[in-house]
Amino acid sequence: MTRASLVTGGAESLIYVTIPVQSREGVEFLEGLERNMRLTLMEVPRWTGRDSLSYRSYYSPVKHVIDGSICESYESLPMDVQKKVAEELDRTVVEVKKKMEDIRNGVM
Repeated sequence: MTRASLVTGGAESLIYVTIPVQSREGVEFLEGLERNMRLTLMEVPRWTGRDSLSYRSYYSPVKHVIDGSICESYESLPMDVQKKVAEELDRTVVEVKKKMEDIRNGVM
């Protein structure tokens, strides 16, 4: 998700991008990260006042889609929470950050 001005001098807009993941390992990693991040972030109140899955699936169920904004919020977590999430994935914090960077750079 990127915040940008589409017209010079215009209001900022949010731009969403759909990115296909090329490998099964990448899909499994992102699914696991998203699942663990959802469990970790359940204690944090949302700006909508409800679970992100409920408002993302409000009109129709979301299937086979990984929420990149939740995965990207991993790096903004405190280090002890990052370690906990990484341990659930059987990886180190550095490995998780490297994998996220590789996926991000694979788009460009």
